[in-house]
Amino acid sequence: MAVQLLSKAAYARHRGCDEKAVRKAISEGRISTIDGKIDPEVADIQWAKNTRARADSKRSGAANSDGEGVGRVQGEIATGGPAGPDAGTASPGYTDYRTIREKADAEMAQRANLKDAGLLVERTRVERGTFDVVRAFRDAVMTIAQRAAPRCIGLGDARDIEHVIAEETRKALQGFEERLQGMLPPKDAA
Repeated sequence: MAVQLLSKAAYARHRGCDEKAVRKAISEGRISTIDGKIDPEVADIQWAKNTRARADSKRSGAANSDGEGVGRVQGEIATGGPAGPDAGTASPGYTDYRTIREKADAEMAQRANLKDAGLLVERTRVERGTFDVVRAFRDAVMTIAQRAAPRCIGLGDARDIEHVIAEETRKALQGFEERLQGMLPPKDAA
């Protein structure tokens, strides 16, 4: 299949831009020519790669003339390469990276809102709190025997000994529950 070359004016119409912008891109080396003519497929790739979109550009996220647009750009970024077999060797350009940055900024703002609302906490605080609570539980359980043993001296009935052990266990678990309740937010806040 023969390559269809376009004049600068025809390529400008193809891009939907002014011919001056095409001439400037050629003079700056952002797009290449073949004997003064432009291969539109190659030039489109070069234009996307080498031209920075203006902040006030209406076309920055819009589809180009051959129907490719934001979907193709996101496919390239997500897969690390072109979105399809005809996408050529284009790499992400300014608009692509700007889209990534704006998405990251939106995610950071969302995380900040969740944190301010108390719905998101730091992982290290959760890990530390969990460690402290479990350690307190272990300590309370391990001291049951020390507290119950002196009270069991002289008791001959198994029911009396069982009562002492049950009472010390209940005290340990109650203290653990109070400590855990102190660490949790009030039920009204949830």
